Amino acid sequence: MAGEGHHVLTDEDVQALDRRAREVGGVIGWDLQFVVAPNAEYVGLAAGGGAEHAEEIIVLGPSRITDLAVHEIDLALDALQRGERHIAANGTSFSTKTATPG
Repeated sequence: MAGEGHHVLTDEDVQALDRRAREVGGVIGWDLQFVVAPNAEYVGLAAGGGAEHAEEIIVLGPSRITDLAVHEIDLALDALQRGERHIAANGTSFSTKTATPG
């Protein structure tokens, strides 16, 4: 947004979002983490790590903070925790898939 300066998260914001991502990841069986890009105006949600998922892959983002990225990540974490969305591995990439009734 022109004229409004830079938008970045505080260290406390980043730690709280990362804690939440790791908690949700523990519930759903994925190593999730909130990540900040080298340009701190961009953030995302990453999955990976562990024996089965050795490489970290961005599953949401990177998106600009000014484009409601944090809100979108928070909503995605809610949906993952409730089982409404799932992380599906597809080769070297991941995506969140909406759960289908069954």
